[in-house]
Amino acid sequence: MLTRGLFRTVLGAALSASGLFAAESPCSATEYGLSEYFLGLTIPLSGYLPPPGVYFSDSFFLYQGTRSANQITPTTTGNFVFNVAQTGYLFDLGFAGATLGFVATIPFVGVSAAIPALGIQGDIAGLGDTDYSAVIGWHAGDHNWLVAVTGFAPTGDYNPARLVDDGLHRPAVDIKGGYTFLSLQTGFEASGALGMIINGWNSATQYQSGAELHFEWALNQHFPFGLAAGVGGYFYQQVTDDWGAGDLLGPYRGRVAAIGPLLSYALKVGEQEVDFTARWFHDFAVQNRPRGDAIWTTMSFRL
Repeated sequence: MLTRGLFRTVLGAALSASGLFAAESPCSATEYGLSEYFLGLTIPLSGYLPPPGVYFSDSFFLYQGTRSANQITPTTTGNFVFNVAQTGYLFDLGFAGATLGFVATIPFVGVSAAIPALGIQGDIAGLGDTDYSAVIGWHAGDHNWLVAVTGFAPTGDYNPARLVDDGLHRPAVDIKGGYTFLSLQTGFEASGALGMIINGWNSATQYQSGAELHFEWALNQHFPFGLAAGVGGYFYQQVTDDWGAGDLLGPYRGRVAAIGPLLSYALKVGEQEVDFTARWFHDFAVQNRPRGDAIWTTMSFRL
């Protein structure tokens, strides 16, 4: 049986990047060089929607990274630890074979950061920025598509004078389309998802972050006994400039790419299936953003 119940791919249509190391002033590509969208969460099965029902997913995220010095701020190091609880409801739309769903994402974050050259460090933990998604998907044999729209709410604790915060203090909207080819005969999967983030105004710092393009992909092999393994990655590029009174560096667009292994397993006990996934991504081709390594682990199941 192919592992097709990874609801994480829906719930992760967009995820708040609440928690950041700010280095006291907004001075990177997008404000603080961070996005409301978490790259790599929706891999694999980025274009697949599971059957109608109520689903729950819990993800653990660990990231260690370094933001290089620029004209304003020395080199900054940071560690991110997130626990992300996600709940969604999918139902048959009754039109053109479509499935419609709504998803709520509640992240709890812990962040520590340091500026070694200045001997400054800080840490914080608490509720991060939440987000809410609407998603619609279709299936046709081996082919699967979806479109997701996500709104990000600045619910995290924020103070621009601190080294670290629980949130980015800017609303945002992400629009994304995903496609998954999943062979019912061989278990081979090829997935891709392309999206665009439109950021809102940060009134606390008088800063407008530019628009952000993101692409995620995966090549995965699903085996009949519930195991799947493969490789995936992502590419991110800021496509418009930042601006505002708080913009100290002018055009300073960010970019990053990453690649890494994927592993998942579907555990079935009676009628209940629980999906476990693990992903590791190594950043490269980084410009005006933190550079590091990310580890995702996720447990998801139908209620």
